[in-house]
Amino acid sequence: DHKRDLFKDCPFLLSFLDRFYNARIGLRMIAGQHIAMHSHPKGFVGLINGNCSPAEEARNAIVAASERCYEAYGEAPEVRIIDESNCTFRYMPNDLCYMLTELLKNSMRAVVEYHRDNSEDPPPIDIVIVDGEREISIKISDLGGGIARSSMPNIFNYTYSTAVQPTDSNYYSNPNGCGISLPIAGFGYGLPLTKLYAMYFGGNLKIMSMHGHGTDAYLYLSKLGTSEEYQM
Repeated sequence: DHKRDLFKDCPFLLSFLDRFYNARIGLRMIAGQHIAMHSHPKGFVGLINGNCSPAEEARNAIVAASERCYEAYGEAPEVRIIDESNCTFRYMPNDLCYMLTELLKNSMRAVVEYHRDNSEDPPPIDIVIVDGEREISIKISDLGGGIARSSMPNIFNYTYSTAVQPTDSNYYSNPNGCGISLPIAGFGYGLPLTKLYAMYFGGNLKIMSMHGHGTDAYLYLSKLGTSEEYQM
């Protein structure tokens, strides 16, 4: 694969892109915070919500990812949320929703494609939310066939994807209105950017997979006020 060779031949490229996109996240955060400070919605300090609900943002992400999945495949698997603590914490809801949407799009694509020949409905995806002392942990668990162990070292490389690479034929008219819809996956930026967003405020993203079974994505989010900005 020429994209994997690109990172092999240019070992500095991955760290360069990480620094570039991390700086972009920081600039976006500063600009967005400055603009948002003038709106003063209840419970917010700029972009930061003092009572951000992971379960609520998970529901928003489910809607967004399901719409993309329906556009691409005409169906979407059920997603179940398990949040026994019903927790809230200080965080940016838009960023959290973005990260969850990217992870759910990957899981939905894997589940639908892996079970497309089955007559039964595809198995559900589970989102488990746990409130820790210093961080919120979110697990997104699917039965989408998993990722081959040989591919695991590459999943956080930019442009690398286990999905089919998008071509002009992958773009299609949006059935819900005018315009063009993008493929649900295949660009290879979802996982590395999600990890950068999580790491920016002291969190992280870990992927565990069992090839032939499914994948668990573990998103760790530090409670703001207990961590510092991530520096690369």
